[in-house]
Amino acid sequence: MKASHQSPVRLLSIAAAVMACLAGAAAHAEGISMYGVADVYAEYGKGDKNEVSVNSGGVSGSRLGFDASKDMGNGLKAIAKLEAGYALDHGNSTQGGLLFGRQAYVGLSGDFGTLTAGRQYTPQFIALDSNDPFDTGAGSAVSSGIVSMFASRANNSIAYSSNAAGGFQFSALAAAGESSSGSNTNGSLVEANFHFGSGPFAADLTLSGMKRLADDGKNATAETLGGSYNFGAVKLLGGVQFVQNSTTLANTDDNRTEVFAGINAPIGNDALWIGAGAGKVNKVSGTTASQYSIGYMHNLAKGVDMYGVATTIKNGDNTSYSDDTATGAGPSVSAGKSASALQVGFRYRF
Repeated sequence: MKASHQSPVRLLSIAAAVMACLAGAAAHAEGISMYGVADVYAEYGKGDKNEVSVNSGGVSGSRLGFDASKDMGNGLKAIAKLEAGYALDHGNSTQGGLLFGRQAYVGLSGDFGTLTAGRQYTPQFIALDSNDPFDTGAGSAVSSGIVSMFASRANNSIAYSSNAAGGFQFSALAAAGESSSGSNTNGSLVEANFHFGSGPFAADLTLSGMKRLADDGKNATAETLGGSYNFGAVKLLGGVQFVQNSTTLANTDDNRTEVFAGINAPIGNDALWIGAGAGKVNKVSGTTASQYSIGYMHNLAKGVDMYGVATTIKNGDNTSYSDDTATGAGPSVSAGKSASALQVGFRYRF
């Protein structure tokens, strides 16, 4: 059988059709990107007893996410994010088993700023994370709970962030409580952050208010001041936080004072972290707890790191904080006992 020969016009038509299909596929995929983090670590911890474990989410929570944006013209974009957290050590979903428990929102961005709705990070968490020498991962006094927050993420929330102007930026979030018991507004959250950044200096002032969790509870408030200064060879970070009625329980005055500070020092492509944190319930004995941590990150390749973090926590007679990480739990600790841990891990960002 003779081989079939296509005319030049026919070949050009086929090529044009293929190119059109490819162009259409590219246009369809434009503005959509997938990303992820796989972080696993081995831990030797000491609390009530010595423990050896393998956990997920040491310096960063393991995740798989999707970012989407569509240019609508005149500087206006539609945006969306879906981010699922997972435990690398056993494959389960984190954040209570939610499918997109880390973030799930949709919104618009443009000259007016960014407006989003869904499940998203709170301004208090973003400010603490930005000024924490351990980025709320292993070694962080925020992860251990010594430096507290009302919520790292808020369901049923609407958030606004302005574009930066003259170094200033404003963000705010309001989340409906949608409580199924008592008042429908129980558990609602309102937060605002005022950020200033200029050259090596940055500062955040965050105001937070949470409605009582139960009808006989108390409303809670917090004021957070954090900042950083990058000297080049070393970056100083830290902050102070005042929290009122954080337990939101009836007839309970739980007014806390919390501080944290530390340094980040780049060493070539590697990094050294040193940090400390402390917190206490004002005028209540046995509630002072302090934490000291040191960590080192060794870069193996772009997006591939190995790390080690050592932490010790001294608990008061009525506190039981442990060496928790980004999403992993530290050793079990009874009130008044000290806790310590060494975490050695591997992180791959893609």
